[in-house]
Amino acid sequence: MDATRVKLRDYGVALVLFALTFGALGLAQTRQGVMRDEATYFHAAESYWRWFEELGKNYDKGQTKRSFTVKAISRFWRFNNEHPVLVKALLGLSWRVFRTTNPRHGKRHGIGDGLGWMSEISAFRLPGWFFTALGVVLIYLFGVRIESRTTGLVAALLYLTIPRVFFHGQLACFDSAVTTMWLAVVYAYYRALDRARWGIIAGLLFGLALATKHNAWFIPALLLIHYLVVIWPDVSLRPLRPPRAPLVFIAMALLGPAVFYAHWPWLWFDTVKHLSFYFTFHLKHSYYNMEYLGQNWGLPPLPISYPFGMTLFTVPAILLLLAVVGMWLYGRYHVLTVLSRWVGVRPPPFESRFRYPAKRSWLRPAKGLDPRIGLLLALNAIFPLILIALPKTPIFGGTKHWLPAYPFLCLFAGVSLSRLLEQLRQRGALWKGLGYALIALAALPGALNTIQTHPFGLSQYNAFAGGPAGGADLGLNRQFWGYAPRQLLPWLNKTAPPHTSIYYHDLNPGSHAAYIRDGLLRSDLRYSGYEQHGISTSKMAMVVHELHFNKYDYWIWAAYGTPIPAKVLTLDGVPLVSVYARPGLLESTPTKPSRRRAEHGRPLSRPQRVRRIMKARAKPAEPASKAKPAPRAKPKPTSGVVKPPQKPTDGT
Repeated sequence: MDATRVKLRDYGVALVLFALTFGALGLAQTRQGVMRDEATYFHAAESYWRWFEELGKNYDKGQTKRSFTVKAISRFWRFNNEHPVLVKALLGLSWRVFRTTNPRHGKRHGIGDGLGWMSEISAFRLPGWFFTALGVVLIYLFGVRIESRTTGLVAALLYLTIPRVFFHGQLACFDSAVTTMWLAVVYAYYRALDRARWGIIAGLLFGLALATKHNAWFIPALLLIHYLVVIWPDVSLRPLRPPRAPLVFIAMALLGPAVFYAHWPWLWFDTVKHLSFYFTFHLKHSYYNMEYLGQNWGLPPLPISYPFGMTLFTVPAILLLLAVVGMWLYGRYHVLTVLSRWVGVRPPPFESRFRYPAKRSWLRPAKGLDPRIGLLLALNAIFPLILIALPKTPIFGGTKHWLPAYPFLCLFAGVSLSRLLEQLRQRGALWKGLGYALIALAALPGALNTIQTHPFGLSQYNAFAGGPAGGADLGLNRQFWGYAPRQLLPWLNKTAPPHTSIYYHDLNPGSHAAYIRDGLLRSDLRYSGYEQHGISTSKMAMVVHELHFNKYDYWIWAAYGTPIPAKVLTLDGVPLVSVYARPGLLESTPTKPSRRRAEHGRPLSRPQRVRRIMKARAKPAEPASKAKPAPRAKPKPTSGVVKPPQKPTDGT
């Protein structure tokens, strides 16, 4: 196997890419709403971290075994047990270390303060930025290995500027993390084809991928298909010497499940029962609503075209075009060879630097063989979409369920553009400069689309769809997860009367609590509840616009007696959230942004308010001897009509 060497300056470029990605995601997420799933993972992360806190206390007391009892593990690890815990444990660690505690809510768990570098929401999300930045680095290094430095740079920039990738990279969820881990396993496998130690690394990484999300269970089958194709030319020459099992697959078979089991305390007892629950939950997953091409899809059979259509409408058009060209460059010989049997076409001359029989072994299973890079990329780029295209596979998560395909599409695109630039460089310095400009131009559409639609990443659609407005006209899903109301919080803080009961619709109580803890929402704006009961007991109500949520508008109109919203949140003219208020509520009642004005928009704690009041009372009064008497006003002649005293007009 032949590969380009990675030099020291390549690691320098990778470090810069990591820092830029990490910083961009961290800055962007400050405007990002809290997803319904994020609120669940926040709670789980706090619960898991409390187990570690208790473990430390028991260790200091010499009672470490108490933390490993069934009762102790069940108490802290049973929540959200349908997903592995690696990412959630990292969320808890980041939250514990980096958070700034709102003084009104800091001691709710009895856990000490963090370093105070960022808000609680941001601290939970930091591991997501790390995984996404690591994914960008791996794409760059993979591109350098398979083709050139230009390939890696183009692929990394194209990946980062996919709007949906950038959106999910900001969040405290698993999708960006499992995408990176999938890529890491494939990269390690590629290196293991002629490097023995990378076989062990691939096994460990596969275990971490399993500990991230269940998508990773499909990876070995794809890699086995690739490996069999790679060794077939050599095996066919020596049919009496079948290949031995390669180290990389032995390591994945042994180390992968071992790491998965060891990382999850919930599996340490009743293992069979808990594993059965885990696999059954995902094999028989519930179905949720998703709009596609003007129709609401819930139960199967679901549209086969969904993942391909959504990829067409959300991934930047230039990336898709370059990826198709890259696939053609890798596969044209084989395609034209097959077509030449029935059509009058001639395949290009086949030139290979690999010679058979090869000097391969179980430690270096493809040494001296053609690594079939195109096949490796194609399997991992196409399979995630095919999996979601199956009629019984739930589609409620949209593009996030096939994010692992995108790094490999970007590598295809990087190959095609780098080969074009190589031809331009041979024409002179002027063409070489044009080539560098093309790299920036290739990433520009995705970057502009990301900026245009931020922070509403799930409402983003590309030029093929006609942007967000075109996506709405096509009947594509506008959003899910109930995160868009985050942009309405400043308006609610300023407008809603004190102690208003609000129907928040798809914004769940966990997200509501997170906003209050971070000082983004007034604590007196109460959560009224769910469905019609929540609407009937509320003074204000939201509707997060999705096709299957249309009924909530009618319910609110009937309960409030008006169809006119008080506020509508839009993107490119497309309504995302409507807010209704009972007639006269916002006009008749003077509003206050909070019970006491707070610095940086955060409510003051009770001790802070008491100290401020006492300080004002303790201010010494002016001595009576120095006080000047107020001048007496001269009486004005009246016409005999006594006017009633006027009410003050200054709002007091």
